[in-house]
Amino acid sequence: MFDHPVIQYSLLIPLLPLIGAVIAGFFGARWLKGNSHWPIWIGVGISALLSIWLMFSMLGASHHAEGSTISAVKNCFTWIEAGNFKANWGYFFDPLTAVMLCVVCGIGFLITVFAAGYMKGEQGYFRFFAYLGLFIFMMTNLVMGENLIMLYLGWEGVGLCSYLLIGYYYDKPAAREAAKKAFLVNRVGDFGFALGIMLTFLAFGTTSYFGAGAQTNTGFLEMAMRHPSEMSSTQQMAMHAVPFLLMLGAFGKSAQFPLYVWLPDAMEGPTPVSALIHAATMVTAGVYMIARCAVMFFHWGPNGAPYSAPLITVAVVGAFTALFAASIAMRQFDLKKVFAYSTVSQLGFMFVGVGVLAPVAGVFHLVTHAFFKALLFLSSGVVMHAMAGELDMRKMSGLKRVLPKTRWLMLIGCLALAGVPPLSGFFSKDEVVAAAFEHNAILGIVLLFTAFLTAYYTFRLYFRVFEGPEVIPAPPPGKPGVDDPHGTSPEHVSQDDSVDPHLIHDSRHHGKAAHDTHGTGHGDHHHHDHEPAMMMVPLYILAIGAVLSGIVLFQGERLGHFLSASPSIRSAFVKASGIYLGTGVAPSAFGLHEEDSDVRERLERFHWIMMVVSSVVSLAGIWLAYILHLKNRRKAEQLAASVPGLVNAIDHRYWIDEIYQAVIVEPLRALGRLLAFFDRFFIDGIVNSVGIIAQLFGVVLRLFTQRGYLQGYALTMLLGIAIILILVFM
Repeated sequence: MFDHPVIQYSLLIPLLPLIGAVIAGFFGARWLKGNSHWPIWIGVGISALLSIWLMFSMLGASHHAEGSTISAVKNCFTWIEAGNFKANWGYFFDPLTAVMLCVVCGIGFLITVFAAGYMKGEQGYFRFFAYLGLFIFMMTNLVMGENLIMLYLGWEGVGLCSYLLIGYYYDKPAAREAAKKAFLVNRVGDFGFALGIMLTFLAFGTTSYFGAGAQTNTGFLEMAMRHPSEMSSTQQMAMHAVPFLLMLGAFGKSAQFPLYVWLPDAMEGPTPVSALIHAATMVTAGVYMIARCAVMFFHWGPNGAPYSAPLITVAVVGAFTALFAASIAMRQFDLKKVFAYSTVSQLGFMFVGVGVLAPVAGVFHLVTHAFFKALLFLSSGVVMHAMAGELDMRKMSGLKRVLPKTRWLMLIGCLALAGVPPLSGFFSKDEVVAAAFEHNAILGIVLLFTAFLTAYYTFRLYFRVFEGPEVIPAPPPGKPGVDDPHGTSPEHVSQDDSVDPHLIHDSRHHGKAAHDTHGTGHGDHHHHDHEPAMMMVPLYILAIGAVLSGIVLFQGERLGHFLSASPSIRSAFVKASGIYLGTGVAPSAFGLHEEDSDVRERLERFHWIMMVVSSVVSLAGIWLAYILHLKNRRKAEQLAASVPGLVNAIDHRYWIDEIYQAVIVEPLRALGRLLAFFDRFFIDGIVNSVGIIAQLFGVVLRLFTQRGYLQGYALTMLLGIAIILILVFM
């Protein structure tokens, strides 16, 4: 157990952002107004410092606890108790928790600083920061929770915050529809996740990961380590069913095929939201959950043979999603949409990592991806801010002269995403690709080809936006150059890959006088600071992370040794060693120390070969992008024209949304209309007919009884008494 004073203070990590959200939400509109970001800055900033303290404390302990695990459980109170069911409001601390908290709170703090400059002057400024604080509270609960119920609370909480922030511009139909789509698609995955939690409790009698204190072997992850001969029939059944239910939740939250369709549309939200929730943190929750519950995803099958169907499914779906999304990104023209599909693709890499029994590689890529993808999204936000909300790369070019700092930051992010050494993406991507090759050559080849496509579409964007002749997009009508500074993507006028020739400046217009004239015509682009310090400083820090995080974490297998002290990772390694011993699965896939020097030497040699191959593949993708999108942009059009069928399919995103619309949405709408008709004319008809019959009966009675004759009333009374007597005596 890990007994350190930081554990007591770490309880503030989720609490402080919540307090900041409450202050911003209740006092922002009237008193704080433009200073509503301060409670969030303070709360999230302190949480980030505490997260770093926790990680370094555990890192120090890991050096003195070689071969053992480091963890601590802090139960605050009994949250839910009903019959045999009990769930604590408690937190679980281990190296995996510490790494995730640094990502959530550290990068979250940088994005909140950027957001203060980006969202300045927006209506509902206080509301935006209240939502951000609430999101970080929910996300920290998700990664710190000591049981599946706490995880599910955070899971649903970040989904709610995502809905609120995607629909932040609720007066825009596209934003409202995107928010609703994200919410509904995630319900599919969350339903499976909820069933998985219920079945876990039914089989194991608990939803806690590990036992606390003296109560060892009482967590469901500890029970999942047992041999089938030591399990009940219900537990054996759960080991086959629960992984697929948890997997469904992970695929929904982390936007894997076929539940990825909500993430590209989520770009309708403000850019800081895209960076924080839909790139760096929330969408990685599925990867975290599978890494945390890794021992549930493989087991002993009949006759002691390995049962790996859940892991194989995770890896195959991840590889397919990575390739599928990368191919779509190649034909996107909206900056944020390119990075959205890129995020879906990179999440696929992470799923391959955890799916081939390499959770360390998956988490490694999660960490580095958070740095460079947040950098890329925020850099695109600076472009958007400077270009009056324009995001269509066909309407801009040569922006390195207008946004020189952003150009270099974007270049760093693009190099990291493309996997160029020695930037962070190179090391983490290489670990995943190498682990995939060790497991299955086909998976490795798919990921290598995807890496080539990634380098291509990344530098397609960079070359078109920042290099070449200077092209400034025409400002929208109304207020030139300042309308909708945080607007979302424009409607694409065509799928032509060329730039509008009327926008291109002649070389003689690149002088100072031309720039002065240009500033007058376009909202004075060159006379305003498009790169304010409040927005740029967080980008500098993220750029440092994008450059150095890979080297720092890879050097000496630092991250591997650190995460190997996590009970979740260690348990998966121990169980896999027992199940797969002799089947060719390399223990190095876990990022753990391998005692066999010959095996270790062979694996190191293989990894170095993969590094060289991966570098060549990435550079080849960049070279192709240079040829097609900088040296001769017309070649891209000619190449696209030579394969019209493929290009048409990619432009329509393989018609997946249309298939959903035809197969699911429209039938459900038809069913809804049928049920509405049945309810209105049958159910309501029965109820209404009772009233109509009573009214008609009253009318008839009035015709025969209410005529003003006394003998008629007497006759009616006698008939009534006679009917009552007949009914009684019958």
